[in-house]
Amino acid sequence: MDFGFTDADEGFRADVRAWLSEHAEAGEDRRSWERALGKAGWIGLGWPEDGYGNRRGTLTQQVAWAEEYARSSAPPRSGHIGENLLAPTLIAHGTDAQKSRFLPAIAAGDELWCQGYSEPGAGSDLAGVRTSAVRDGGDGSYRVTGQKIWTSLAHEADWCFVLARTEVGSRRHRGLSFLLVPMDQPGCVEVRPIRQLTGTSEFNEVFFDGARVRAEHVVGGEG
Repeated sequence: MDFGFTDADEGFRADVRAWLSEHAEAGEDRRSWERALGKAGWIGLGWPEDGYGNRRGTLTQQVAWAEEYARSSAPPRSGHIGENLLAPTLIAHGTDAQKSRFLPAIAAGDELWCQGYSEPGAGSDLAGVRTSAVRDGGDGSYRVTGQKIWTSLAHEADWCFVLARTEVGSRRHRGLSFLLVPMDQPGCVEVRPIRQLTGTSEFNEVFFDGARVRAEHVVGGEG
């Protein structure tokens, strides 16, 4: 198998290099930069589906994009968690309504995401998750309560995909569900930055105190 770049790949690379040279500026506001990427269709190159405002790129073209991005003066990405972690999950397991609601906003750079997995006392051992999500009210919505830690870019995120226990008394790998939680819930979602030796605070603690999740924002069903 030939893993080299084709003429089409090199043409794609030239387009990437020219666009980044014209648009990328170090220090630019990261949210504005995500929207610029989205407007040009650069978010979601690796998605197996298009139609959300994204271009589609072959694997070698995705490599070319990554190489040229690394060479450029472009700002660090804020939207990669939604683009590379949540979006493939929705494409594989989400409903049509979930795809229609969330993928265009990710592709446009309009909504940023963080990942609510690791917890104090459990680290990244997801079988040790203790955050709970309990049904609340006649509309089938959930209330999420618990704490996540080392949550990258939570202070910038509009949404968090959260692993939580929806089955009371469940243990280890049973009773866990994948929920899409809006971060803009004052009094119910608190983000505390973790200051690093570098002086930056890209990691955070996130506290959920009865944060509301709509019933249709559970991905793949309960459990």
